[in-house]
Amino acid sequence: MKRLVSLLAALFATAAALSAQERIDLWEGVPMPNSRGIAVTDSVANHRVYRVGRPALYRVAPAPERNRGIAVVICPGGGYQRYAWEVAGFDIARWLADEGITGFVLTARLPTSPDVVEPALVGTQDLQRALQLIRRNADRWGIDPAKVGVEGSSAGGHLAASAGVAPQLLYTGTDAVSEAPWRPDFMILVSPVVTLREGLTHRGSREALCGPAPSEETIARHSIDEQVTPDTPPTLLIHAHDDRAVPAENSLRLYTALRRSGVAASLHIFPQGGHAISLERQPAGTELWKPVVERWIDLLYGEKRP
Repeated sequence: MKRLVSLLAALFATAAALSAQERIDLWEGVPMPNSRGIAVTDSVANHRVYRVGRPALYRVAPAPERNRGIAVVICPGGGYQRYAWEVAGFDIARWLADEGITGFVLTARLPTSPDVVEPALVGTQDLQRALQLIRRNADRWGIDPAKVGVEGSSAGGHLAASAGVAPQLLYTGTDAVSEAPWRPDFMILVSPVVTLREGLTHRGSREALCGPAPSEETIARHSIDEQVTPDTPPTLLIHAHDDRAVPAENSLRLYTALRRSGVAASLHIFPQGGHAISLERQPAGTELWKPVVERWIDLLYGEKRP
């Protein structure tokens, strides 16, 4: 009985927290690019998002007296087929808010949506728009427009990094928002899918993004490590040695590419953690990824947490 009461309390707390978040429609008032015009409804079940009709940001803000002016767009994982938006989304946002950082959980359109024309581009288009929206509203939300980064887990790490290596804005701008900078100022990537090369990639993510038989050109274009330039933002990579879903070589390849291009980067590979690095129930040692992230941000901006 005690356990049931605790469970119900946790569920009610989660529901209350979710309902309290501010939802921001990415394309409100302007045409949504890369769309066939097919009406698609959102589908959410079991703490996961399975379908996105209207891509959005969910803002989780720190207390005003703790606000550091830093913002992070959070890209939950899910193999480009769904989003684990609680454990890899809102949990992360609430932790960041405790650290004085505004978290924005992103639900970008999925490449598997029947409405999408070019599946491999749609997530990056929505993420670029999200970064622009935050900067456009920076004053209102107490954010420094030069301190807007991204965080992503697994396939969400691939999506987050895609904005960091994109060579240009991937949609035609039609309003004032589209004039704002679209590249992230920093990247935090946890167990990220980096390469689409056979033997190292997460095949489910690659197939959802690029189809069952992508060309060599497509594989190269969407392998993050092969698109790094000196303009790629500073990056923190977190991985586990025993990750069987997305081998740690993904982070190693990206770190090597960043270093080669002269981009400031930090790589932490923990001995355990598998492909489930999150905020709770981590093997001994892996839980240190949280203070690593916190300290890395402190060092990036030469500041201390409140």
